[in-house]
Amino acid sequence: MTMRFKPNTAITAADVVLKYLFEFLDFMRAASPTGPAWTISRSSDGTAGGAGDNIAAFGDLDQYNAGVSESWFVLRQPDGGREWLWFRVNATNTNWGLRYSRSGVFTGGDITAPPTAADQVTIHGTDIIHGVGNSVLHMGADDATPYGWFLYSNVSGDITNSQGMYSQIPITAGVQPAETDPMVFFYDAGGVGATQVALTAVSDTTTTASCRGSVAGQTAWKSMSALVQSANNGSTVVFPNVVDVDDNGDDIGMPITFCRPSSLAGPTGYKGVSEFVRWNGFARAAGETFASKTRISLGVANWPWDGTTTPASS
Repeated sequence: MTMRFKPNTAITAADVVLKYLFEFLDFMRAASPTGPAWTISRSSDGTAGGAGDNIAAFGDLDQYNAGVSESWFVLRQPDGGREWLWFRVNATNTNWGLRYSRSGVFTGGDITAPPTAADQVTIHGTDIIHGVGNSVLHMGADDATPYGWFLYSNVSGDITNSQGMYSQIPITAGVQPAETDPMVFFYDAGGVGATQVALTAVSDTTTTASCRGSVAGQTAWKSMSALVQSANNGSTVVFPNVVDVDDNGDDIGMPITFCRPSSLAGPTGYKGVSEFVRWNGFARAAGETFASKTRISLGVANWPWDGTTTPASS
């Protein structure tokens, strides 16, 4: 995995939601080694819209006058595959929708309305991470396949107060042969413990933690659940004999296995395993970086990290 990072980005002024969204966009489109070199294939700042990158500052994300001038942008991974469309839902800065195209073919779109894709699915419709007060952003992304990325926000100086997270999680091991898209997407609108809620339960609303992925043979995304490591995570034990924490080193080595719950229509059961996100041996404080400094904890799970020792910024 080749990761690029931008940790400890402090957002302290007004319009915090638009600023952190712009910081994420700016990091993702930055060339290596500053960023992972993703591209903005289409966008609108409310005055110019369509093909190309029209977002130069966070104020370009502030436009919403229904049917007249709307801000949106499409993020494309480096190989031209998957695309993600962020678009304003209304005039409230925190109300953004997120749509996904597995084939990466969002087309059309202008200053009056966002583009569309034949295979688009809505990940969430009316919410976004609520970075309130003095927020700190942590971003990481792959610049080579398999592509994954995350955006995490916490209150400055307080690594235990999670403000929310987005994460594109590639499935990299043991992929079910029938998988149409070996990837899941986790989003958390904010709140301590929401990471655990998303990964150990099935949630499918627009305002709470959710972990979603594709079901073989279906175009709509469905809520995924994940097998948990041990009772220390506060959930049902699925590993035999209640596997203990590895006390000989960092307990960051257990990949997460995703599955489709039996309540879903269509194929259910095993989906695959991700190395991108892993279980902690036990629940830790959000932002902990372990002794190795190679992973960052977000409660019960951990993501790749760049070695920065203090995720919080005062």
